[in-house]
Amino acid sequence: MQPFERLRYLARWSDEDDSALVSEAADCLAGFADDPAGLVVACRRLLSHHPASGALWWLCARVLAAPDPADAAWEAWQLVNDDRTADRLAGLLPFPHDEPIAVLGWPDLSGAALAERPDLDALAIRRRTGDDHRRARLARREASIRIVEDVEAVALEPSHLLVEALAAGPQRAVVAAGAGDLLDTLAATRTVGWLVAGVGRVLPERLFAAVESELGRGGDEHTPVEILDVTRFARVAGPSGLDAPDALLRRVDCPVAPELLRLS
Repeated sequence: MQPFERLRYLARWSDEDDSALVSEAADCLAGFADDPAGLVVACRRLLSHHPASGALWWLCARVLAAPDPADAAWEAWQLVNDDRTADRLAGLLPFPHDEPIAVLGWPDLSGAALAERPDLDALAIRRRTGDDHRRARLARREASIRIVEDVEAVALEPSHLLVEALAAGPQRAVVAAGAGDLLDTLAATRTVGWLVAGVGRVLPERLFAAVESELGRGGDEHTPVEILDVTRFARVAGPSGLDAPDALLRRVDCPVAPELLRLS
């Protein structure tokens, strides 16, 4: 398949697995290594179709800023595939534990972590919209999980709520729509909110501002999301363990690619 044909396929990508999308995109972008202008067009086209994917912005920024785009694409692929966030999170969740652990939807990293902890009473809270892939994700993980509405989750009084960041900057994060209301509702039960931000999800401030701009421009065309201050969460889980929300700046590991600050 030629690079531009692969690009059209990725533009139509509908699965919410960011790691798989980045793996496919890295291979695709490596095909543009000898065509700098084509590489910029390819990155912009991918991001215009998937503006909420922080890992895709991270990949494109690293590739565009690198002297060898193909090597940068391979390195990014390796980093995403070696992400230890799910393993770290599984080890950080309390043991033994009698209270439920809740997660908004069934996102990839949080779902993988809970699948490693069959001892936990795991609750997947239905999202208001955009939950089409939840059943397939649960089937892939073969996890023991209770699917509940937000009202039921409040009654069950989970000790923790996991919310996965699609993208994050040093101060704000893009999360699934409804996360803010859920945090407010569960606050009465003293539920602790953890933001889960895997490899490639944390961006420099200027690049995250471009994400916000593109999401605002797209209206309701893309997956419903909202933007929250990271201080809404008690901790941020990542590949190195748990951090305070104000430590996200230290996690930034990609450059600000000027070509991505405006996609059109």
